[in-house]
Amino acid sequence: MAFADAMSAPSRRKYYAALSLLEEDGVLGYPRAEKVAGHRNLFEIRIITPGNERFFYCYDAGTTIYVVHAFEKRTRKTPSREIAKAIAIRNNLIGGQP
Repeated sequence: MAFADAMSAPSRRKYYAALSLLEEDGVLGYPRAEKVAGHRNLFEIRIITPGNERFFYCYDAGTTIYVVHAFEKRTRKTPSREIAKAIAIRNNLIGGQP
């Protein structure tokens, strides 16, 4: 993933640790991740570092987890355009399934 490769080493370690937990447990809880309010099957991995990177992920009907979009959060609220990008990619991957 190009975005993850460009992150600082501490951020990248936290990201890959979160992915490992997600892969093992199938779910991440707060503060590492949270459901995006008002959207079905869309979750946000929170990498709390000076860069404040965020990664959106979703599930298909089976057991596959897709990381669909990443960005550096610069505002207090997640920008709606970033959520819209993640939703569009999710819908292309899994056809808008819940």
